[in-house]
Order: sequence, then structure tokens, then C-alpha cells
Amino acid sequence: MTMQSRIWRWLRFFLFFFDAERAHLWTLFLIQIGNHLGGRPLRWFSGGAAISNRGIGAGNSSAAEKTTPILGLGFKSRVGLAAGFDKNAEIVSALPHLGFGFAEIGTVTPLPQLGHPRPRLFRDPSQKALFNRMGFNNLGAAVVARNLRRERERLEPGFVVGVNLGKGRDTPLEDAASDYVRALKPFCGLADYVVINVSSPNTQGLRLLQSVEYLDPIVNRVGEELAKWSGRRPPLLLKLAPELTCEELRPILESGPGWGVSGWVLTNTLMGSWSLRGGQASDQRGQLAGGWSGGVLTTLARDRLREACSMTRLPIVSVGGIVTEDEAQVRIDLGASLVQVYSGWIYQGPEFPRKISIKL
Repeated sequence: MTMQSRIWRWLRFFLFFFDAERAHLWTLFLIQIGNHLGGRPLRWFSGGAAISNRGIGAGNSSAAEKTTPILGLGFKSRVGLAAGFDKNAEIVSALPHLGFGFAEIGTVTPLPQLGHPRPRLFRDPSQKALFNRMGFNNLGAAVVARNLRRERERLEPGFVVGVNLGKGRDTPLEDAASDYVRALKPFCGLADYVVINVSSPNTQGLRLLQSVEYLDPIVNRVGEELAKWSGRRPPLLLKLAPELTCEELRPILESGPGWGVSGWVLTNTLMGSWSLRGGQASDQRGQLAGGWSGGVLTTLARDRLREACSMTRLPIVSVGGIVTEDEAQVRIDLGASLVQVYSGWIYQGPEFPRKISIKL
């Protein structure tokens, strides 16, 4: 066991004493401190220094120049940070130091949203899983875009940033297309790729948008907006739910090329519930509705990836249930072009992204 792993075990032991969302905010703060110190503490903690000494990864000039072309972009690593961790683009410039090759910020809505009342983020260490009912809490597109512009000034060249877009909580489904366009506009010149999120279980009615009927105007309107941007048009991806059956998935995937979709993000969180204890507020059944990520999603996310690869030739970003380096390799072997992690990073520690990068 490395020194970094030992330190992370103690740090995680301390953080897990506290509410999951509070621990998450503290983690963001600690990452920002490490970044302001030039990123050296982050590189050491994620194993970057040791890896560089072996001639692999960050710090080695020949390795740093190698990129993998996917979606018309050059990725220095196939492992990225999934949407939901850095909702407001506050730590983007720190992520290369932590071993990531790309990141997806958001989900971003046109206007600021508080999300659901706390508690709304929970851990299940026995399954290396998280349960969340955040509800697209974010500072709104204008502020997040401003944050991303600031972070890009410090960002390592070649690091890819995607922007995950969502519908406002109170926006009717028939007006969803306008919301996605409004959320997108402030990111002109800032987003390397764009993701339309129609699959979160934490915005009422959102998953009803996962049909050709609803998606057609949304994707076309977003595509029209992207066509107005000067320079290279960012690839457009759709993020879909793990519960979609083959019959529901097929018409969407088959419509993708005609819509101008460049790829897919599979999958979002798994709809479920969390049983509260200790008198915490909940509905009459003592349950909170939300979505599961982490180990409980591994098999289902694999199945969706396998099915999607038989239906589409567009690149797929596989996310959900990647809690070991071997699982990341399984996703690539099944046909994924890229992988994203979130829960696995929390449970496995700061060396996890770099270990995956080496394996892939």
C-alpha cells in the first residue's frame, strides 16, 4: 500500500463521519487549496510524482504529447470526471493534476437552482455506492460559464471540458428545448463538447424527454445554436438512463446521426429510494426518491453499453459503476471510447484515475 493510500484511508475515515454533501464541499475546498499551491500536492497525492519518475503520464514530455482522437478531440487520457462532482466549474484546472484527461461540468440550468432540501446525498460503503437527490443544484449558466472561463486561464493545454446541460425544474416539458438553448449560450467558446441531459431521476418529468418525439426539437434547437458558434463546432452528446430497454433505446440511437448527435453518455444514475433514519424528514413511507451511482449500477451500465454498441457506431462514454480499474478496462473492451468515474474515485481514493489511465 502506498503512502498516498494510507493517508487517503485516514482522510476518508474522517470525512465519512460527516454528512456526505458537507464532506463533498470540504473536498472541493481542499482540491482548490492544492491547486493554488501549484498543483504539486495534488500530483503527489494522486501518485503523479511516482508515475512520472517511471516515465509514464504527467511530467513526461513524450507521454504528455500522446493523445487519443475521439469525437474529433485529442484526449490525453480516456478517464474523465463525470458530471455532478464539479457542478459549478470550480476545480477544472486542478483535475489534470489528479490524473484525469477530461471532465464534464454541471449539470447546468439556465437560471440558478437550489435543488432539493438537505439531506440529499448519502453513502453506502458496503456497495461502494452513492445515493443522491440533488435536483440540479447549480449557480446557473452565466455564473458557471464565468467560472469556467477563469479556470481555463489556468488549465493545462489539451485538457477536454464538456458541459452537461439540464432543464429548469419548473419549465414545462414542451418548453424544454428553449431551456437547453438558454443554458448553452453562455458557454460559446468554452465547451469542448456538450451533453444534453434528459435522464436525471431528480427533476420531475425529465425522463419523459427520452423519446424521439421530445428529443427531436431539443436536439435540433441545440444543434442550431451550436452552428452559430464561430470556429469548430463542439460535438453534441446525449446522456441516457440505465432503465431504458432495448426497444426504447433503439429508436433514439438510430435517430442520432440524423440529428447531428456525435455520441452518447451511458448511463445516468439508477432510479431508487433511500430509507431515512433518526427522524429525518421524508415522505410518508420514510423514503426519499433519487438515483443510485457506484457499485449498484455496474451490471446495468455494462448491459446498456453492450446493447448500445450493437445499435450505433457513434462513440460512447461509459459511466456508472466503474469502481475498479478492471471494470474500466471491461468497458473499453465492450466498446466504450471513454470512461467517466465519480463514486469509484471517492471510495478508491485519489490515485484511482491515474491507475485507470495506466491500465487503459
